[in-house]
Amino acid sequence: MVVIGLTGGIASGKSTAARVLQGLGAAVLNADEIGHELLEHDADVRREIVAAFGREILAPDEDIDRSKLADIVFADPQALQRLNRIMHPKMFLIAKDRIEELRRQGAEVVVLEAPLLIEANWIGLVNQIWMTSAPEAVVIQRLCQEAGLTEEQARARIRSQMPIEEKVEYADVVIDTDRDHAETKSEIVKLWHQLIKDKAGHCSGPGLKGKIKEILCQRERKSIPGKGLTRAAVLIPLYQKEGEYYMLLTKRTEKVEVHKGQLSFPGGAWDEHDADLLATALRESFEEVGLRAQDVEILGELDDAPTVTSNFAVTPFVAVIPYPYEFRVSQREVEELVEVPLSALLDRSNFSRELLQRKGQTILSYNYRYRNHVIWGATARILKGFLDLIFG
Repeated sequence: MVVIGLTGGIASGKSTAARVLQGLGAAVLNADEIGHELLEHDADVRREIVAAFGREILAPDEDIDRSKLADIVFADPQALQRLNRIMHPKMFLIAKDRIEELRRQGAEVVVLEAPLLIEANWIGLVNQIWMTSAPEAVVIQRLCQEAGLTEEQARARIRSQMPIEEKVEYADVVIDTDRDHAETKSEIVKLWHQLIKDKAGHCSGPGLKGKIKEILCQRERKSIPGKGLTRAAVLIPLYQKEGEYYMLLTKRTEKVEVHKGQLSFPGGAWDEHDADLLATALRESFEEVGLRAQDVEILGELDDAPTVTSNFAVTPFVAVIPYPYEFRVSQREVEELVEVPLSALLDRSNFSRELLQRKGQTILSYNYRYRNHVIWGATARILKGFLDLIFG
């Protein structure tokens, strides 16, 4: 199952996009509707909100008047934060439960329409982020004409949300809604068909090796200056098995100095006796899994990747190796060899993202799941860079 997080600024066309996707066969969950349910039916939430904002937000029938509450929170960022602290954790749990229920029911594509998907750190619930976007002048016009807001109220709603230029950094897809409805719908339909095609796609065939080599040779690689970082290199070994390409990873033991127990590519730190970083990757691969340099065909290099906590700058080398192969595993360094088919890595239901705090910084972290394994950290960032580059 693929979960699309559909987000965007206020009045940017999210609901329109959700309706189109629902018409194409997606199951749609709406975060605002979940919030409304909580306000109407959860007595604890109602008590917390009244305690936080006073009885003046109540209607004559003692229900919370959402328009009165909105006037308060959109005029005061701190008030909005108070409301979100009450609502978002409970909304998250409901959304998570409903996604899992849809998974059990056999849904293939779920759309979670959530204006604050990124701000609330719900990105771990979704596999892809689709964002709708429109110019501010168009958004203000829509809010005034369709929602009956004044221009001042419309601008207050816009200012309360994350700036679009920041939000777009998280998006896999950006849908421009400042055009004819038929054009917008046509674009969404094309995106849908591509999603279904990718979901059903299979990564195989002899042509893949040539494709990878061509792409890596034609691009300009991004390197990281080594100042303050330890240089390291890894090998990304690919091989054909049963008509499909696989990738070899290792599960590190608890005896190694860093990244204990994590899934990683064969490799390690540069040594002064290594001629270059490729020599490092080949030497470490031989020491860890017995992979001989003469059996490795290098296809090219990926961008350098920094590690967050261990201060390495890692250079990845993509290679193909023979299969079957008689690996010789280092008992001190490698607990298990993990063979992962590329098709499993390309299945977006096995992919997730989350925001983490590391050394005082907010970091976008990636996770790939395969059977009982989770690939995360620098290895997942390298992996995502490879998959995005080769498969789009």
